[in-house]
Amino acid sequence: MKKIILLIISLFIVNILFSQILYDEGIVKGKNVTYEVKRGKGHLKSFTFIRNVNNPDTTFREVPNHNIIPPQMVDINMQVAEIIHDGLSPKELAQIYRSALIGMTFRVDAKKKELLQVTNFFYLCDEPFWANFSPDRLHDLEQLILRKLKLPSKLQEIYVEADFFVFVYGSEIQNIEETRETRRKAIEAWKQKDFKVEVRPWPKFVIKEKQDEE
Repeated sequence: MKKIILLIISLFIVNILFSQILYDEGIVKGKNVTYEVKRGKGHLKSFTFIRNVNNPDTTFREVPNHNIIPPQMVDINMQVAEIIHDGLSPKELAQIYRSALIGMTFRVDAKKKELLQVTNFFYLCDEPFWANFSPDRLHDLEQLILRKLKLPSKLQEIYVEADFFVFVYGSEIQNIEETRETRRKAIEAWKQKDFKVEVRPWPKFVIKEKQDEE
């Protein structure tokens, strides 16, 4: 009977821990980082956005919409998935859901042609893994990405001049061999062929929601 009671108490505690959301809107501090947390608006209202207040460039830039996803971007996405995989503990890797999506906005140093900053992270508000991932651990991943990410040598200028999104799923973080193979094929593709990327208008529902917010 005592064992059953202890089990019920343990499950209750675990449920409480996973129901807590670390990133309420406002300022969230860790030991080594301070993040500003905002909820998305319009078509992004399902997302939570997390920005390092000490980013070197705090200028707001709207992320353009592109006509294609070139292999250079697949290369970058898969690199980020592998960097996160290597940065997570075995326990964290076991906890992450295959469908768990983490997004990032990247900004490039145009002169050095290297990643300047992770402008922000964002995830679906009801996604438990990233919602409960501590600020200091997120900062660890942020620093790993800044140190390890290598921009493709043939990265289109459009990604150097403007911010761009990166999206990584839990399945890509967990299934690292498949992720590496996807990246290998992407590198082969951008080395063999030039891919022209153009800015195109955002879908009408996005434009309408932006106008409604103004």
